[in-house]
Amino acid sequence: MEKPSYLLSRPTFTLNPEKMAAFEALWQATPSGGLVDYRLPYPKWEFLTYLCDSKELVLHGSQNQEINTVEPRQAKDQRAFSNQQAIYATTDGIWVIYFAIIDRKRFRELSLFNSCLQVCSAPGQLSEPMYFFSITQSVKEQEPWCQGMIYILPRDDFVQEEAHQILGVQVVFPHWISERAASPLARLDVGPDDFPFLEQIHGHNDEKLVELYSKNPGAFPIEAVVS
Repeated sequence: MEKPSYLLSRPTFTLNPEKMAAFEALWQATPSGGLVDYRLPYPKWEFLTYLCDSKELVLHGSQNQEINTVEPRQAKDQRAFSNQQAIYATTDGIWVIYFAIIDRKRFRELSLFNSCLQVCSAPGQLSEPMYFFSITQSVKEQEPWCQGMIYILPRDDFVQEEAHQILGVQVVFPHWISERAASPLARLDVGPDDFPFLEQIHGHNDEKLVELYSKNPGAFPIEAVVS
């Protein structure tokens, strides 16, 4: 599968022994349920990715910075998996920041159109993550960015979305849900500067997006993007 031009490739992510040791020491030093005191010279998304690659964890992003227990909530989406009453989480350290830094409290009318995926070329062989990010164009023009929080949760009760066959290849999504409340093992504060694709967030037409999804729920409605 050739990567479509609208998908973004993950920035180069190299783990060397020094970086791994720094990430592990920071994780071990963080009190249970506490705020990660992040002062490392590496992007926060790399730390989050390391945690999920090395431990049974998932990540939940929110504008609410004072959550003690993450509760299932009814999602609103055209796709069945994304339209359940559940906690939605991911194991991708970039994707989760997108959800944390968009101010959906102040801009309640906005909609999100996004994806994070990997292509499975052979059993156990996954491509690097690829991304797409968009929000309602009229809201994008107002720069709706905010500070947010990443809640680091145990993976025990979470189930990953099943792989899809798209254009003849198997596509895997780091998309997880749980129907049970979860207590965070730790929290990490993030802001717009922590999101490496802030300038690549597109804007879309809400009405066109709904129209295209209604006609073909399994398609990727890129035609709704206007910027």
